[in-house]
Amino acid sequence: MKGNRGAVCGDGALFLISAWALETLVAHYGDIIKIPCNRGAPKPANLIFTKWKYVRNGGNTGDLVKIKDSNITVMATDEYQGRVSIAPDFSLLISSAALGDQRKFTCMRASADDIFEYPVHVQVLSNSWCQHSLICEANPAANITWYKNDQVLVADGKEVIIITSVNKHHETGLSSTSSILRYSASKRDVDANFTCRASNLTSAPVSFLITYPPQKVTLHVTPSGPLKEGDNVTLRCSADGNPPPSRYIIHLKVIMVEDSYTLTMVKRSHSGEYHCSPADNIAVTQMTDKKTTGFYLSDLDISLNPSGRVDRTTGSSLAVLLQTNASGEPTVSWTKNKARLTAEPQFDQLKFSDSGLYECEVAIEGLIRRSSFILDVQGPPVIRSVDENQEIGGKHKNLSCEVEGSPKPSIQWSVNGTKEITHADGRVTQTLTLIPKENLTVTCFVKNHLGQEARSIDVSSGIFKRNATGTSAVGAVVGLILCALTLAVIYWIYWTKSSQGSWRTGENGTTEEKRKLEEEQKAKV
Repeated sequence: MKGNRGAVCGDGALFLISAWALETLVAHYGDIIKIPCNRGAPKPANLIFTKWKYVRNGGNTGDLVKIKDSNITVMATDEYQGRVSIAPDFSLLISSAALGDQRKFTCMRASADDIFEYPVHVQVLSNSWCQHSLICEANPAANITWYKNDQVLVADGKEVIIITSVNKHHETGLSSTSSILRYSASKRDVDANFTCRASNLTSAPVSFLITYPPQKVTLHVTPSGPLKEGDNVTLRCSADGNPPPSRYIIHLKVIMVEDSYTLTMVKRSHSGEYHCSPADNIAVTQMTDKKTTGFYLSDLDISLNPSGRVDRTTGSSLAVLLQTNASGEPTVSWTKNKARLTAEPQFDQLKFSDSGLYECEVAIEGLIRRSSFILDVQGPPVIRSVDENQEIGGKHKNLSCEVEGSPKPSIQWSVNGTKEITHADGRVTQTLTLIPKENLTVTCFVKNHLGQEARSIDVSSGIFKRNATGTSAVGAVVGLILCALTLAVIYWIYWTKSSQGSWRTGENGTTEEKRKLEEEQKAKV
């Protein structure tokens, strides 16, 4: 198969010719059709509205676009839905010109004086003006079939034309078949492969070099992630034309710049829509999707009430209000003295323990804001406890006085001793160490400029316990002595009684003793 890369479609230029007093506008297939209203003449001063309409295939009229003041209403349906827009000079723009666009379009202007209509007939030149031709030869003669991307091409006499002939060599008398494909290519055929087949043989694929003007221009924003104030943002353009434009114009808010452009240290005022257009065809911008162009900075503002240092009295209330204004859904976290809280702090009845540094952190993607307040809950001092603790095996006693209050209260004892102060969770504890020589009452005095309080505790000297211990020892000794004396008396009584019994019985008495006893008995007689 022999390939012939035919001419491409025109450069997209539009022109007008005159035919039967009806203006005719000629456009190329696939291009943007731009139809001026009244040949681009200025609009009348008393213009009420402008409307574009067209003649449908059935002969009735359909509305496309209506312009009143600065309001543009697109009414297009069917094949023109999403294809029409309005240029700044009220020209009608139709994207992707097709053969079905060969019809009459009318610009109607209504003023306070009259209604004027300016009809224009559109002629779309098919790609026969720039058809691509391929030749396929089969020798010997055979049926030739054309394929596009392995799909059979069928001649329609317009976009696909196939001319087949059989030739007989005048010397050899052998026949051969020649087939010519004339194909009106468009940008959808950029990557298409064409082949021909004859007698189960397939030619090598051929693709066309297709050029077309850009119809869609895209603005690229770098970096692509969320943007915040202070970032550097680069704008760059690209288009779908083939070949693509070599130069672009970036339409900023008040100026136009060429090619890429970098905004340094962007501010919120830079947020908005930015557009690109090829340098030689600014009208293409009108056909782009404006919703996809430009960039917007991430916004995050917070307001915390209260803020700074906050003084309150015990028992009062404090409302905490955090307001956020963000471009996305923020996440909020709270801490008290650097420890995380599970919820936003609220205070219905303030306590000394509520004092501390409260911080909130609000974040969206790429942005973090923080705010804080210091809460000081003030009130007269309150003694929470006065306790006694004796050292085991020692003579010392430790008395502790635990106090809450703000401003920080002073602590005094009614007796002297060694003192030690500790702080924990907003409470002050003073420990007094002493050696009491007698039972006494010790009082803890606390005060600040808002009030004072006192609490007493009875402390024993510990002597009773020591004497009790000594008395028990003496008692034990005396008990032993008494026990010994008792045993001695019992023994003496026993011994005495034993002696008297001997005298009575005479069992163990001596002769002298018997004699004396007998004399005593005689005297009594």
